[in-house]
Amino acid sequence: MMNLLRFGQKRLSVLLLFFCFILIFSGCSNNQSSNQSSSDGSGNGSQSLTIALGHGLDYLGLNPYMSGRENTVLRTVVFEPLVMETSTGQFEGALAHSWSVNETGTEWTFQLREGVTFHDGTPFTSNAVIEAFNHYTKDPDFSRKVAIESIQAPNDYTVVFQLQKPFAPFLNVVGSYQCVIPSPASFDEEGNMVNPIGTGPFVLKNLSKEKVEFLAYDKHWREKPSIDELQVVYISDPATMVLALEAGEVDLIGADGYGIPQAEIKRLQENENFTVFTNADSSSLEWIGFNSNNGPLSDVSVRKAVNYAIDRQQIAEFIYEGFATPAVGPIGFDDSILWTDTSIQGYQFDPQKAQQLLAEAGWKERNNEGFLVKDGQVLELTFLLEGTRTWKPTGEAIQNQLAEVGIKVNLELRDNSVIRDLVKKGGFDMVGLGSIGKNAADPYYFFQYYFTKRGSGTVLTNNEKLDRLVGDVVSTIDKDKRSEIYNEIQQEIMNVTPGAFLLHPHRVTIMKNDITGWDFSNTMDPLRFVYKVSRE
Repeated sequence: MMNLLRFGQKRLSVLLLFFCFILIFSGCSNNQSSNQSSSDGSGNGSQSLTIALGHGLDYLGLNPYMSGRENTVLRTVVFEPLVMETSTGQFEGALAHSWSVNETGTEWTFQLREGVTFHDGTPFTSNAVIEAFNHYTKDPDFSRKVAIESIQAPNDYTVVFQLQKPFAPFLNVVGSYQCVIPSPASFDEEGNMVNPIGTGPFVLKNLSKEKVEFLAYDKHWREKPSIDELQVVYISDPATMVLALEAGEVDLIGADGYGIPQAEIKRLQENENFTVFTNADSSSLEWIGFNSNNGPLSDVSVRKAVNYAIDRQQIAEFIYEGFATPAVGPIGFDDSILWTDTSIQGYQFDPQKAQQLLAEAGWKERNNEGFLVKDGQVLELTFLLEGTRTWKPTGEAIQNQLAEVGIKVNLELRDNSVIRDLVKKGGFDMVGLGSIGKNAADPYYFFQYYFTKRGSGTVLTNNEKLDRLVGDVVSTIDKDKRSEIYNEIQQEIMNVTPGAFLLHPHRVTIMKNDITGWDFSNTMDPLRFVYKVSRE
């Protein structure tokens, strides 16, 4: 009896093990199926993509007529401009298939694509273009930048812009996220947006401040995008964004090229589940502006000495962990960036040269702390900068590097709005700046903004030559002549030395390894080319 009981127990144990094995195998099979479905969107063969944004944002919006990065980062997902700037700074047709400009640069004619429809099925015609630009020209800042005298539509598929004066970078304006063409039906009678309707590759499905959902527009004039469902979520903290990627909650991070800690980039590069997409040929620029009107930096020898005393390579390697290229001038480091004067060699790290220039400027004696003194005054500079993940350690590195040649630097961490106000008032010695207006196609606004008396962020208020040259490069249509003027601008800036050009940060996007077709765009408009993306 006991033997039978033992036999029965053994048989029951075997059966239980067998059923457990079946359940485990079934569970693994279901998990594999589930994982395969989530990687491409769903089990029915559709593709989905979830992108996390958050750097510099407060929320996600989608109003084409509102300013602020919150309302631009998604703009060209739903809406489109007349032409499109590519990632290499060239222009290709979008809602217009071709365009021309007269010899004086005052008349721009665009031939529109026929057969294009808005998401509600209504045809796209020249009337929508005129209505959109009638709105844009009401903005005083826009009108000052581009003096449009009139807009005419000879027919449904032709638009002619008459300008009050030549404006060579006109394509930069009409080809940007700032001038997309929404359907007039997007707004009520009072001009309030009620439903974002565009011609873009995706249709809005659902909108909140934290998450926006889109569906592919199957009647898009190119073709239906490979991604059927696109979700964009708002995650403000970079570390949380990385965790969301690793947990499978999102598929792609760093779409705007910023926000991912450099150490995390290196770690994820070693993970075979992800692809790290970098762009080292970035026109983005981090630099230091000098107050050349007052204080020690009013002496050009001191400004040049500061440049020689900065070890850009060290900052690129140790603070940016290799994800930055040392700058040599105000545009780019080689001809991969349009309009760069490649004859400019920049400032090599040379502390001895810095000390020589300082001595020639009368800064020879040192006090007990090791800082230079002239006429009883210590060579002391205030450095305004934001307390960001990269600017703060960069400021500390420069503080130490300048101390080696006898310059005392006091760091002041301020919010960006405070810094801009102090720059306008001239309340600074050195200030950490970025590259407003410096896009890949044409950097004219960067020079106007920072280096002319017209610029609202200018660090130069008394250089008539630069005022004239920047005006000339805007009004000159011939490309070769414009290139010559840009070279003059760069040479003059290097001679005057209104700042220290530090680094070109690399733009980095990290995505799941089954994603292909990603292409970089402007940081204010990072999803411009999301229609190219697919999943293998």
